[in-house]
Amino acid sequence: MSARSILWLTWRQHRWAVGAVALLALGGAWALFEGEDSRRQTGSMTMLGFHATVVQLAFGCVVGVVWGAPLVSRELEEGTYFVAWGQDVTPVQWLRGKVVVLGLLAAVLGAVIGIGDGYSGDPRWTWGLFEAFWALQAGYAVFGLALGVLVGLLSRHVVTAMAATLVLYTLVRVFTAVVVRDHLLPSVRSTTDWTSMPQVPPGALVLRTGFVDSDLDPVDVTAECRPYTADSCMRSSGAASGRYADFQPADRIGLFQFLELGLFLLLSAVLLAVAFRILRRSGGWKPSRSHRRITSDAAGPADPTDPTDPTDPTDPVDSSEPETAATRAEG
Repeated sequence: MSARSILWLTWRQHRWAVGAVALLALGGAWALFEGEDSRRQTGSMTMLGFHATVVQLAFGCVVGVVWGAPLVSRELEEGTYFVAWGQDVTPVQWLRGKVVVLGLLAAVLGAVIGIGDGYSGDPRWTWGLFEAFWALQAGYAVFGLALGVLVGLLSRHVVTAMAATLVLYTLVRVFTAVVVRDHLLPSVRSTTDWTSMPQVPPGALVLRTGFVDSDLDPVDVTAECRPYTADSCMRSSGAASGRYADFQPADRIGLFQFLELGLFLLLSAVLLAVAFRILRRSGGWKPSRSHRRITSDAAGPADPTDPTDPTDPTDPVDSSEPETAATRAEG
């Protein structure tokens, strides 16, 4: 099947879902820019900018639920895969073509909705607007699509696949934001004695603060100091020699965004590789000859050159039974 045929088939089958998600992305991008303009006038985030930010955060999940989850599960649930995969295209070719087309669309629309933040409009990067980055939003959208495809292939049920994709996508995004993102690179530590506070540059993301001993190693607050003010107690008791602060500087934001983009693209590649492996190795997806063969009643006389026809036209016809019946009738 040619690239034009795959493109036409994908548009024909998914035009309503593609159109709805495209309108959501374009509308969200417009609302983000409108929110930035309103914020410059009012000094605070407007409701329009807030709702647009929510759409931006959830866009990858929308792609996974609306595009990815039903892509294979609908074919399996309705039994139409016997037709879709029984023609001149294999299941792997069918899925590869659709994933390429929808994946490119998802990346483009994700980049569109990631060009604004709905609040600052400031070209300077801040950790609070970490996910308002066009490349990162494109990676989230591709990941959502890959996750939905694999979940749909495993569940074989559209509603189940959509619900599971929603839950799994949310868990992965939250886990990445809370646990993984801050530790993509080792943090920077600033230590000082009791005469001053640790020096943290403006815009840095502070990960943890505490006390250090004479070797500048972190120490926990002792049991004796927990009921009191920890700072003065640790100092007077000699349990600590100073303070420390671990942070990620603001000049790492761009690097962290591309590292997280690479992480989600790697996850997407793994999910799609598993999906294609399952599809390639599962003989149950392939239509059997009985499903592809048209019966003689519907197709007319059998083709003597058809290798799928179990009958051999050269075999002699046994006419002994009709002749016996005719003889009895005459008698």
